[in-house]
Amino acid sequence: RTTTPGETKLLASEVYDILQSSNMADMDNVNEMNYRRRKAQFFLGSTNKRAKTVVLHIDGLDDSSRRNLCEEALLKIKGVISFTFQMAVQRCVVRIRSDLKAEALATAIASTKVMKAQQVVKSESGEEMLVPFQDTPVEVEQNTDLPEYLPEDESPTKEQDKAVSRVGSHPEGAASWLSTAANFLSRSFYW
Repeated sequence: RTTTPGETKLLASEVYDILQSSNMADMDNVNEMNYRRRKAQFFLGSTNKRAKTVVLHIDGLDDSSRRNLCEEALLKIKGVISFTFQMAVQRCVVRIRSDLKAEALATAIASTKVMKAQQVVKSESGEEMLVPFQDTPVEVEQNTDLPEYLPEDESPTKEQDKAVSRVGSHPEGAASWLSTAANFLSRSFYW
């Protein structure tokens, strides 16, 4: 009420400029978030240019001992990133570096002498087809210095007085930030 119409107009234009600059900063933040989201999808699906997925149908993959043989053969190949088995349909989905040939996988599996691999591909109509590999073995670069796996035994339990306490084990009024956080988590998530 004490300002003149000219001062009011000047203050209004300053407020407008501040709101516009914050709006532009918000747009920059949205663009940055979209960039990060695209960058986070680097390892998902087929967007990773340095890796590819090969689906193998493995004849003879019918029990856990043969699965272990197949695992050992695949682990020895340099360039294998990961693999999963679908035992019911005798399949193995292998993620490999893009410079590794699928024939190297077939050679490694054939080296077990009890299994043979064929590649599963989809035709243009969407039907799965089995493509046999050539019988000529391919040079396979092997991982020779693999570390031993850690034992799967349970670690021995430590002294109970130093363990994290359960929710509600404190007497009334002895609440701490840990119990508050534990309460929040136990109420927030479905266990």
